[in-house]
Amino acid sequence: MELRVEYGSEAVEVVVRGPQGSREVERIVALLQSGSDKLWALDEERQTVAVSPNSILWAETVEDKTFVYTRGAMYQAACSLAALELRWEGAGLFRCGKSVVVNLNAVQSLRSRPGGRIEAALESGERIVISRRYAPALREKLLKG
Repeated sequence: MELRVEYGSEAVEVVVRGPQGSREVERIVALLQSGSDKLWALDEERQTVAVSPNSILWAETVEDKTFVYTRGAMYQAACSLAALELRWEGAGLFRCGKSVVVNLNAVQSLRSRPGGRIEAALESGERIVISRRYAPALREKLLKG
């Protein structure tokens, strides 16, 4: 499998070799592609800006609106949490609650909580709770690497 990404007049070529249909190869390719992929969202001044999926720490839905949080800003996205998760799962986005997605690459530590929940401490200092419904999927994902 070969991947070509162009940045203006320059191009970067990456060759990824692995078994056909390998989940790991798909994850690596998705991670490489996410660097050139952008989420278009509204900033606090209602201007449309490009947000890199790698900069997303977490996202939530409040009153049918999706909000994306980065280290220094909050944006309103036009897509659903399901769309965010599906599109950038390879970049680390993981559904951790009915209305919350977290970027596992931004998690610094995990702590078990009562009721089968898990608390994730993010690099920004924020804490996100992984509900007991999604905790088994997280444990499985961590075990698989």
